[in-house]
Amino acid sequence: MDAEPKFREKRTSPKKQFDENIENEVIKSPQESFKIDYFLYIVDKAITTLQNRFEQFKIYEDIFDFLFSIKNLKLLGCVILKMLKP
Repeated sequence: MDAEPKFREKRTSPKKQFDENIENEVIKSPQESFKIDYFLYIVDKAITTLQNRFEQFKIYEDIFDFLFSIKNLKLLGCVILKMLKP
């Protein structure tokens, strides 16, 4: 897309509590801030959502396992037909 990313630095100063030391504060670059606060958050959400979705599909497979196999479905049809014949 030939677009250069432009990361702007935040101009806000963090509010500190009475017992915090300013010397131990880590200042992040705009790229680091974007990576930690946005990109990694989105990637983590995507991974979590996919894991939840596949866990739900596993539950569906356990419940409706006979529908996932044509061979089992054919056998089930034969069993039902035998049960219906007097």
